Amino acid sequence: MNIAQFALNNSRLTILSLIFTVLAGIFIYLDYPKQEDPSIVIREAVVTAYYPGMSTARVEDLITRKLEEKIREIGEVKEITSDSKTGTSIVHVILKDEYSELQPIWQDLRNKMGDVAPELPAGTLGPFVEDEFGLVSIATIALKSDGFSMAEMRQVARDLRDRLYVLKGTQKVELYGIQEERIYLEFSNTKLAKLGLTPNIIRDTLIAQNILLPGGKIDANGQEVNVEPSGNFNDVSAIESVMLPIPGTDKVTPLRDVVTIIRDYVDPPQKPVYYNGKPSIIISVSIMEGVGVNSVEYGERLTQKVQELEQDLPIGYELEFATYQPDLVEIAVSGAVTNLIQTLIIVLTVVIVFLGLRTGLIVGSFVPMAMLLGLIIMSFMDIELQRMSIASMIIALGMLVDNGIVVAEDIRSRMEAGQERLEAVLESGNSLAVPLLTSSLTTILAFAPMLFANGGTGEYTLSLAQVVTIVLLASWFLAMYMTPAMCFWFMQVKPIAEGATPPDPYQGKFYQYYQNFLKTVLNNRFVIIIALVLAMLGAGFLFRFVPVEFFPAGDRNQFLVYVDNPAGTRSNKTAEGIEQLTAWMNDKAINPEISSTIAYVGAGGPRFFLSLSPMDPDPHLAFVVVNTETNQQVDVMVQRVRSYMLEHMPEARGRVKAMWLGATETGLIEIRIKGPDDKILQAKAQKLLDKLYSIPGTLDIEQDWENKLWKIEVQIHQDRARRAGITSQEIADSLSVYLDGKTISDYREGDTIIPIIGRGLASERRQIYNVRSINVYSNARKTNVPLSQIADIIPVTEPSRIKRFDQERTITVSAKHQVLKAAQIISELQPTLDNLDLPRGYHWEMGGEIENAVEAQGYLFEYMPICFLLIAVLLVWQFNSFRRASIILITIPLTFIGAVLGLLIMNAPFGFMVILGLLSLAGIIINNGIVLLDRIEIEANSGKNLYQAILGAAIARFRPILMTTLTTILGLLPLILSKDPLFYGMACVIAFGLLVGTILTLVVVPVLYSLFMRVEIPKQA
Repeated sequence: MNIAQFALNNSRLTILSLIFTVLAGIFIYLDYPKQEDPSIVIREAVVTAYYPGMSTARVEDLITRKLEEKIREIGEVKEITSDSKTGTSIVHVILKDEYSELQPIWQDLRNKMGDVAPELPAGTLGPFVEDEFGLVSIATIALKSDGFSMAEMRQVARDLRDRLYVLKGTQKVELYGIQEERIYLEFSNTKLAKLGLTPNIIRDTLIAQNILLPGGKIDANGQEVNVEPSGNFNDVSAIESVMLPIPGTDKVTPLRDVVTIIRDYVDPPQKPVYYNGKPSIIISVSIMEGVGVNSVEYGERLTQKVQELEQDLPIGYELEFATYQPDLVEIAVSGAVTNLIQTLIIVLTVVIVFLGLRTGLIVGSFVPMAMLLGLIIMSFMDIELQRMSIASMIIALGMLVDNGIVVAEDIRSRMEAGQERLEAVLESGNSLAVPLLTSSLTTILAFAPMLFANGGTGEYTLSLAQVVTIVLLASWFLAMYMTPAMCFWFMQVKPIAEGATPPDPYQGKFYQYYQNFLKTVLNNRFVIIIALVLAMLGAGFLFRFVPVEFFPAGDRNQFLVYVDNPAGTRSNKTAEGIEQLTAWMNDKAINPEISSTIAYVGAGGPRFFLSLSPMDPDPHLAFVVVNTETNQQVDVMVQRVRSYMLEHMPEARGRVKAMWLGATETGLIEIRIKGPDDKILQAKAQKLLDKLYSIPGTLDIEQDWENKLWKIEVQIHQDRARRAGITSQEIADSLSVYLDGKTISDYREGDTIIPIIGRGLASERRQIYNVRSINVYSNARKTNVPLSQIADIIPVTEPSRIKRFDQERTITVSAKHQVLKAAQIISELQPTLDNLDLPRGYHWEMGGEIENAVEAQGYLFEYMPICFLLIAVLLVWQFNSFRRASIILITIPLTFIGAVLGLLIMNAPFGFMVILGLLSLAGIIINNGIVLLDRIEIEANSGKNLYQAILGAAIARFRPILMTTLTTILGLLPLILSKDPLFYGMACVIAFGLLVGTILTLVVVPVLYSLFMRVEIPKQA
């Protein structure tokens, strides 16, 4: 029993199943999880270790190298990048793309870091492992206030964080911009020396008094009474009143007479945040992944919750969304759904025009049914609705409707030829089941390399192949199940009078024109073959003029500003520049296009966009997210901000970037130079920088080792120090306390612990020449000794940072261009690369967009030979012939002619999505070829000679193939006309490639068949 027979024999079940599919599909869609873009697994963790004050080179040698060596023992690790700078080692660990279960690997990483910790220098803090580096913030909420201190705002923010955690679906809530309080005891170096006091005496005195210790318990007639001695500081005045003993005397003096006591925020500021130019606290909210949380629905609940929380806040506080992913998700999904609906209307219109109203509605009802069935299956496979999966449906529309058209056309032709209705339905379903399944499977196999491609790009495009596979299989099933039943119930044809000869449906003028043209072609077969070869060569020549771009730019109404001050700039100085920049940005008279700005100083904030990794923290860096009113304003604002920074912020290097799609930044080139000596690396990098500066229009040119830093080297004369009874440790401690400050006790206020920091007066510690006069206390001699008597002060320079890639010192040169694509910039740079003259032990390698493109294409092409081999096997199985299978396979390259023309005419770049378009194009052309060859075999088996069989099959399949082509091309029009940023190039390639490829298929397949099967062509034809 075939599928059509089952549907008709169980008609009530068939009707019920169709109704269920419609209702289930609609209900599932209404609450379907939505995202802006496909999910990508971020296989990255960050390991951080600290040793305050340690030089860059020592951090590299004593900490970073040891961390790298231990990390490399983990077999799943793909890349290790590290950044060594004064007092800090940051190591990024990237796993191989084939691993998706990350937690066991991260646990192994933690264990390894625990093992290596004892091998690090004593006093090292860490290593700490951050394995939630890939967590994406669905929304960032700015807490602003008018008249409240940052300390008060911190308390409110902590309460808001706790209350947001109760929202169902919330995974993590983080706070950014918190400024911790400090109590500073600032002393004069000279004054302490006169009194014979030292920071250690102050520390010991405070610790001895500031206690939280029990005094024991008293058993008072069976009643237990606790004894608690006083001493804990209840307010700042209690600290001021602490009495300090004067060494060598019996006198004491209040602490306030010796030091200046200041209650303030941490100095310099720790990663401050500015929202619309005002200091704020940012609350970042991330949702759970992999549990079917609908980000749009969650966003609605989050918005309601935030409104409730704001109403409970004291007057003067405000909550405002700084970034809000659900809105962008809704825009992306609704835009894609609109394109899908437009495509559906276009396809239905074309079908009705070609097949008539009744048959057109039969086929037309088949299309949304296939979509709804596909949506049901997608829900079971946890495929979210996002721009890739929805656009996949648009691309699949033209292909899936072919199954319904072929079945409905065949049934109608049989009925018009006089065959009884039931017999026509059953025989059509029986005869077309295998050919249509074969054609669907070959199309699916053309997309199959995407199913197996690893890496971020493979995951980004995975749903494309999944959805096409699901929808095509659903369409084949419905073509065998629903379409025959609908034709049996509703199709009507003009009855044929008894004894009359059925009319020939192919006697129309258009069919006759095509038949005469085909006869002429068959009489000039070799001329056609030569012309095709020349056309292919011409397409190959023209392809050189097609620009290459891995992934296109994005369409968000946001852009990014990176502000890079010279290395060594303190965060308060960086913050001054950010205040200036954001004040200008938020001036509505100058920039009415900007709706809001959020600036992070010294850090990159939360990951609010999956493909955008937050920058590593550094006080001289800042990162600004700028929201515009519309996405059309982004390009104008990028240019305006860039110009402003060049003119008004010459001390900083500004990199202004529009957002991008895919897993890597669009247009970014990176050249990594590797080798042991930093001077050689810097020199070779400078050659590349000079060349890039000479290319007009090049932007964001930089090398990642930045500028060198000044350092004051204290060279201790050990003999003098020993005579003075002073150790190197005492010198280091004295310098550290005086210049940076050191925690000497704590002040407890409620549940908040505020460190008490001792440090030198600002007027003294900020002057370089005062370093020589710092007094070092000798515990052995009980006296102060000026530093200048036991050490020389020598200014030197050192690298601000040392970058490493896969355990080698690596300096990376990067840049972008206003017009040129990454590949074009590399072409300009290639002569310089060829003449770098790197010594033995040094080499360069490509990074950025080019490296990611090569890697992604490698993953894609890895399984392509197997998939096309399976296509060949299917074709041989279908026709039981090598020659017939070869005919179809030879037609695949013909699509390249139309694809190149489409890219050039529509000014679309060649990229990864275009490659996917070529694969889908190959599947459609194979499908057309199968349908045509299968018809030739049917015609030949009916008793016609091969020449007549070729003509008859070509004419019989002319309309179905033409309809498939038109529905696919017209269905892609919404993507082309809207210039969809992700699918524009892909749609152009499919549309033009299919247009040219179909014309050539209707000509070339008959020609190749006649040649391969040695068909004799009548001379008078």
